[in-house]
Amino acid sequence: MPRQPIISVLGHIDAGKTTLLDNIRESRIVEGESGGITQMIGATEVPLETLETTCGDLLNQLDTELTIPGVLFIDTPGHAAFSSLRKRGGSISDIAIVVVDVDDGVQPQTEEAIRILKQNQTPFVIALNKIDKVHGWRSEDKSFMKSIRKQSDKVQQKVDEEIYELMGEINEFDLVVDRFDRVDNFRKKIGVVPISAKTGEGIPELLMVVSGLAQRYLGDRLEVHEGMGKGTVLEVSKEEGLGTTIDVIHYDGIIEKDQKLVYGTSDGVQVTDIRAILKPKPLKEIRVDKKYDRIDTSKPAGGVKLVGKSLEGVVSGAPVRTAHEQDLEEAKKEVAEELEAVEFETQEHGIVIKADSLGSLEAIMQEMEENEIPVQRAEVGDITKADAIDVGKEEPENRSIFAFNVDYTEQGKQAVIDKGIKVFQGQVIYEIIDGYTEWKKELAEKQRETALEATTRPAKIRVLEDHVFRKSKPAVVGVKIEEGVLNPGASLMNADGERIGRVKAVQEQNESIDAAEKGSQVAASISGATVGRDFEEGEVLYTSLTGDDYKRLNRLEDLLSRHEKNVLEKIVEIQDSKDPRWKLG
Repeated sequence: MPRQPIISVLGHIDAGKTTLLDNIRESRIVEGESGGITQMIGATEVPLETLETTCGDLLNQLDTELTIPGVLFIDTPGHAAFSSLRKRGGSISDIAIVVVDVDDGVQPQTEEAIRILKQNQTPFVIALNKIDKVHGWRSEDKSFMKSIRKQSDKVQQKVDEEIYELMGEINEFDLVVDRFDRVDNFRKKIGVVPISAKTGEGIPELLMVVSGLAQRYLGDRLEVHEGMGKGTVLEVSKEEGLGTTIDVIHYDGIIEKDQKLVYGTSDGVQVTDIRAILKPKPLKEIRVDKKYDRIDTSKPAGGVKLVGKSLEGVVSGAPVRTAHEQDLEEAKKEVAEELEAVEFETQEHGIVIKADSLGSLEAIMQEMEENEIPVQRAEVGDITKADAIDVGKEEPENRSIFAFNVDYTEQGKQAVIDKGIKVFQGQVIYEIIDGYTEWKKELAEKQRETALEATTRPAKIRVLEDHVFRKSKPAVVGVKIEEGVLNPGASLMNADGERIGRVKAVQEQNESIDAAEKGSQVAASISGATVGRDFEEGEVLYTSLTGDDYKRLNRLEDLLSRHEKNVLEKIVEIQDSKDPRWKLG
């Protein structure tokens, strides 16, 4: 008999992933979630009997017999968690269900999910959720096909319009989709099953489609091989009376209590004894149901909790093997090869990434490459003091840490505050990247503004008559800013391009200021110049620019005011007439 297929449920936040599984298992996990969003990876076994009961008349109508022993659902908070469920050569998921909200259509996280499903060549169906929200819809039957026939022509047309709109959005991925009952070849087209996770409509058809796909197309993939047990770590947790335990998706081979447990850590391959194999009852959730059956043997596919010595170093997403002594070296070799497959190419300089699992890191690093974001280190675990120290040595745009589904150590949090490190923390990769991109833009803008402040600004000033406070060493006179901006450090010239002196300081109402703008009347101290010899009361002066000043001002032109640009043209004209080569100097 084949094993049960592993089905991942993916989709955008609030699309209804957990509500869909709640309806199937008749639980209310979603009501205990923060904001109704799945907070950690879960796994639920749905046995054959439940499938047959849920599908009901459909099996008779289609003259179909289910030959799989059930299905194992993986409820994920996003595509990064789906990526965590990996084995050498791809995902452990056999099929995926992508949940799409009928009102929202394809959202950014939906796009990420579809992209990664294509990359992994994982077949999937689309559950078009919240069909009950279509205006005029009446919930008539759990079966979508029965219910749709009882709707008005207008409602039926509206449902078709929603599917056609979705077809257009999915076509952007070079994929062809259609309503499931109109698909003649599921290898070439992706079926769309309209459902309501809230009322249960369409769920019988959805379970029929994924079960049928598994039976018809997966074949050898569902064969259980003898020998060592194979799995992936979902979560590491401490249980009272048990110590550190690992939740594992068991996808192949046989796990036996008297075998050795071989597992991956951030420091490589480790081996320990299995103290206990705990299995949640059917239709119960690993992360919620704390009552387990103790078993001696586990057959795939399923979710099990393994108890063993020294499991503290294991990381989520790591491969596990269980083997007897004669197969131990082969098991260690396989785990080592899988760990090597998720080693990341990093650079000497860049940001630091911390995530909750190896698979999450893998998904994030792929996004980093696509977005050309340099990464110096990528690790599983909370933000530490060492992370803050490392990025603290970087250029401003790299003084940041990405934290996906992780928190801080106590010292790590203080170090981040002390060193002024920017942390982008979240459960959705694209939101972290969007936050970083926006911050980088703001940072670049501030850097440009700082660069402008350090550059001599173009200005035209008039020396006020009867406002000579000191004639020389330095000359202190009252001036009016007629155009542009005058800042300390600016060299001054007259209308013929002859150098007058340098502005040592600018004061307004006896206080030093960094810049005086058009219309201001201020006192300027000018070193290297004498009133009556180098310039006169009432004379018009201009700031004199170096070639470097001119190049910087051109790069920062969008930050200059209209009157600054006007006076810049006049300054260039004066300096060109005096020395055409000044821009090169």
